[in-house]
Amino acid sequence: MSNTLAAFDPSSFDYIQDVMYILDAERRFTYVNAFALNTWNVQAHEVLGKRLEDGLPARPPQDVIELYQQAIDTQERCEFETFGRRHRGWVGIVLYPNAGGVIVHVRRLLWNAPASDAAERDVLTGCFTRLSFIQMQQNVSLPAVLAVIDLNRLKAVNTLRGHSGGDQYIRQVARSVLQHLPSEALMARWGGDEFVILLPGDDPAALTAVLAEAGQQVPPPFPGVTTFSVGMTVWQADTPFERAFAVADEALQNQKARLNDTLPGDWEALAFIEFSKHLATLHDPNDIIQHALDNLLHLLDFDLALCTAWEDGMEFHTHRASRSGNPAFNPPLNVREPISGLALQMRQTQQTVWSTDYASEARGIPSLVTLGVKSVVLTPVRTQGEITAVLSLFTIDRWQTITPHMRKIMELTALRLEHALELRRVIHEVRATLEAGLLTFGLVLEARDLETHGHTGRAAHLATRLGQSLGLLPPALNHLQVGAFLHDLGKLVIPDSILHKPDKLTPEEWNVMQTHTTRGWELASRLPGLSAPTLEVIRHHHERWDGSGYPDGLANEEIPLEARIFAVCDVYDALISSRPYKDAWDPLEAMQEIQRQAGRHFDPKVVEAFLALFRRDRGKE
Repeated sequence: MSNTLAAFDPSSFDYIQDVMYILDAERRFTYVNAFALNTWNVQAHEVLGKRLEDGLPARPPQDVIELYQQAIDTQERCEFETFGRRHRGWVGIVLYPNAGGVIVHVRRLLWNAPASDAAERDVLTGCFTRLSFIQMQQNVSLPAVLAVIDLNRLKAVNTLRGHSGGDQYIRQVARSVLQHLPSEALMARWGGDEFVILLPGDDPAALTAVLAEAGQQVPPPFPGVTTFSVGMTVWQADTPFERAFAVADEALQNQKARLNDTLPGDWEALAFIEFSKHLATLHDPNDIIQHALDNLLHLLDFDLALCTAWEDGMEFHTHRASRSGNPAFNPPLNVREPISGLALQMRQTQQTVWSTDYASEARGIPSLVTLGVKSVVLTPVRTQGEITAVLSLFTIDRWQTITPHMRKIMELTALRLEHALELRRVIHEVRATLEAGLLTFGLVLEARDLETHGHTGRAAHLATRLGQSLGLLPPALNHLQVGAFLHDLGKLVIPDSILHKPDKLTPEEWNVMQTHTTRGWELASRLPGLSAPTLEVIRHHHERWDGSGYPDGLANEEIPLEARIFAVCDVYDALISSRPYKDAWDPLEAMQEIQRQAGRHFDPKVVEAFLALFRRDRGKE
């Protein structure tokens, strides 16, 4: 074929036993020959009209797409070779200009290696491609020094000079390093700004000197910033490439942190802010810890997260989070064992400890290595200055670079967890003190009203349990409990002659007695810190479902839920308690009376939940 093709009938390509197709100026398929359709196992309508990167069975590398676009833009013939991932072999591609687009001829090469050196090279830098490097490193004699290079501040270079300026900077650095490397070294472009070098031998110092000289030949992007950062390790014959790469990459990340070269981690900050916001909405310490583990697992890309408690020199896992489909290491909860492994080092240093290559750790636990643990990080959680728990992350059957940012996130999470748990502890202590005071106050009210000793505490406890079974959240349960303790506050202002009268009250006296709900509400309204639901329990605990109660004659769901809950518990405990004027009822008889009053005195749904609670308690006896 010539450089340009005259008008032709593309159906003739159906007889060619190679892949042939035509793209227009926008890289959209306008024709695909029969051989290609058969090879790709598709129908023509599934491909025509799609762009190159969407219509091919496998998306081509970006540098290949750029070659297609270059041929379209220049309308000049282009020929190159690339590794075909679909068939795991090399293919030759020829692009012919055609009416603003290109005619593409793809032929499978018959040998395993590329036909020319250019096919193995990255278009921009002249380094080997990642795929070529992966193939070629299999033939390198070990040991070898493995280096991972990352260009510093490339994002800022792109922002300042545009992407063409960034490309020029990448090209300058790569060519300088290539010129200084020994001929036996392999260098590949691994990602946008990352390169990998493999040099036979076990002398990292020699490669360090070569790279230092190469870096000096390229002006740094900004004053005070080195051209690139490097992490190295010696890849031994008995270790997989992935393991060596993870260790070298960790060294790279540590160097970038020491040089203070990394830009602020906005994604980390945003993710941590969202984590903290959600943590603030949780009240149960178990929920707080579990959310922290789930968050770390997702944010830092590990396979298993554990919270392990420390107590008297022993440790036991209390919470666990893991990725689905990875059951290899699933330690049981609440099994006590002596503190061991890297946790001992953490106890000595009182700081985060980690290992990118856990199997090489002197303090590694052999059973964990056998189970496939590759990388770990442990961070202490303190209570009043003492380590009481450990947050730990593990990878299974894969190595993970433990970066300084990872460790920072772990430590921030532990600190946030410490604050949250300490706040809950203080709140719990204050609440316990408040409850003790309220209970004492309730006992005073009981004594004044000649109530059976313990009625207030029992009714409040029962109301809290009933509220939990009905799905009330901790804040609502607290409001209910405080209202239960203070429900008869208004009896403080009822005259003794009425409150202690042994005989039946007159209608006038009964009217005065009923005012204890509103008088109690008025008194409680003057106390700072009492919530509206608490005040509603005090005012409305004598309302009835059918509207015949007092003080406001509310009916059905007009009555606040907390008041409806407490009304059932108040009456039940009163029935099973002895008074000067009556004997105590049998609990079963009292429950039957509560059931009879459903729909009249009490909310039927609350009674139903109360019955279920009663049956559970009876079943335990």
